[in-house]
Amino acid sequence: MNSRIVPTLAALLAVLALSDQALAQQSAAPGINYPSVAAALKDLESRDGKDTVVTHGDGWTTVNEPAAAAQWSFPPVGHAAYPAVLRRTMVRGADGQVQVRTDHLCESPAAACQALLAEFAQLNERIEQAKRGRGRPPTVPANGG
Repeated sequence: MNSRIVPTLAALLAVLALSDQALAQQSAAPGINYPSVAAALKDLESRDGKDTVVTHGDGWTTVNEPAAAAQWSFPPVGHAAYPAVLRRTMVRGADGQVQVRTDHLCESPAAACQALLAEFAQLNERIEQAKRGRGRPPTVPANGG
């Protein structure tokens, strides 16, 4: 993992802080509803400043959707898992606890996709640790990620 983790962690914690309102407005995390990574990136970037905030750092494109309590991450050209997108959503589990759900669309070789998912699973664990540090009980991320 590289230097993008700290800003990503901070952004997801900010989403977590705002997630109660967003979670009340959504019935379920919709996942990836695009036919390709390119289509997702094009659509999300076109919404920058409307209902999303698009940032670029270390070659990664990150799209935050505050109303959906979601963050999209696109690895850069040259990354082993390129093209791919991960959508991380804060969802309320059946037990009432907020969890991180990770959906993905990966158009690269399976091994590279699995490595990318493993990297984000580690980031999910950091989020869980941060939640525990803030006095919240630990939860298990939905969908194994």
